[in-house]
Amino acid sequence: MFSDDADADLRRLSADPTFKHRDAAGHAVRYRADGDVAALVDILDDPCACAMTEVVFALAGSKRPWLNWVPMPSEAIANIANEVGARRAKGEQLDVTGLGLSGPEPASAITACRRIVGPVDIGIAEFPDPDIRLPLRPGRHAVWRYDGTEPVPAVPAPSPAAVSALHEVAGEPWASPLSGYVQAAPLGDLPLADLLGLLAHLPPAPETPRWQHLAQSTPMYWFRLLQPWVCLGILHHAKDEPWPTSTRREVLVDLALGVEDWVADAALFALVTTAYREPAVRPEIRELVRTRLDAAVSARRAVTIEESLARLMLITPGRTAEDRAVATAVLARVDEDPDQDPDQDPDKAPPPPAKRRWWRRG
Repeated sequence: MFSDDADADLRRLSADPTFKHRDAAGHAVRYRADGDVAALVDILDDPCACAMTEVVFALAGSKRPWLNWVPMPSEAIANIANEVGARRAKGEQLDVTGLGLSGPEPASAITACRRIVGPVDIGIAEFPDPDIRLPLRPGRHAVWRYDGTEPVPAVPAPSPAAVSALHEVAGEPWASPLSGYVQAAPLGDLPLADLLGLLAHLPPAPETPRWQHLAQSTPMYWFRLLQPWVCLGILHHAKDEPWPTSTRREVLVDLALGVEDWVADAALFALVTTAYREPAVRPEIRELVRTRLDAAVSARRAVTIEESLARLMLITPGRTAEDRAVATAVLARVDEDPDQDPDQDPDKAPPPPAKRRWWRRG
């Protein structure tokens, strides 16, 4: 019924008088054309909503960041790790004894780099304000702390059973946030300590052909992808608790407004997924996304998650014209078209970074 061309499929469905969800398909066509998040919400508000409506929703978000895949890591440390990993995969004997960064980068990115490169010393020239080591708002739940300049997990390592469950759930990107939410349900059976441990201790990728292939070009991508999956799993933790006072809400909000890290936008992604499912929570979640984005925009230094936060703002239900203006300004600075998202395939390696020397040979 469907091809690899989501736009063609949606145009066909919206023009088919026998298709019960023609209006929903029309909303999807509109979203693909102009990026208006209200059109995505309209798909889910279809009066005959069913499993097919969710298929239309997935087609609307096909190959779009956050709706179908997690944005690629943009940090300098990620480029280093990807290049070192790729060169080693080709058989080059490359020893890295030390790395230097002009400014701080997220704890998750630094930890993931060491998973690939090895236990390398990483020097950071300075920590300008706002200090990346400080949470945007203090909370009860955190997965990172800092020992001076070194990020350290603030939670115990996850159990082997938790790592196995993650590998079962998170081996592929989600078809849509809604299907990802359903697929992540088994993670909700894990203890909260295991879920938080997965976020900080960053277990290795599954031994599957997909990840063996990506290990030859973009080994960092697994670590970027696993955290949103875990946060979708947190949405299933203690589901009997009413949302406003639930542990799952408290944890995700604390992480979203915690230290500047991949975990923050992963938690916001899970909250945005809730906003699609639960209209009543949309105003609060829209405000949380905007708060984190505003902090990134106002920082007088590089914030590596700023672009991904802007992408997330654009797909947040209830986002305002002002929200869109702020987000599109961010994306304009990184020289991208804010509405026409590139149909980037995470399985394809990005262009190689500029030729630079980041390491010293032992």
